[in-house]
Amino acid sequence: MKAVRAVLLLQEKLADLTKTVEQQGAKLSQMANAHADLRDRVSRLEGVIEGAAMATRQRRLEE
Repeated sequence: MKAVRAVLLLQEKLADLTKTVEQQGAKLSQMANAHADLRDRVSRLEGVIEGAAMATRQRRLEE
């Protein structure tokens, strides 16, 4: 009986661990998507800043 009980407890722990791993995988996927979105936003901001800097330089050259 002890062996059966031990097996059942191990199965329960394995099920809990599997659930935890699946949840962590989902969270990691969400984090990766958020990182990609943030990277895209930063890239756009860098483009705007570079464009503004180029426009400022061009105006100075014309003056």
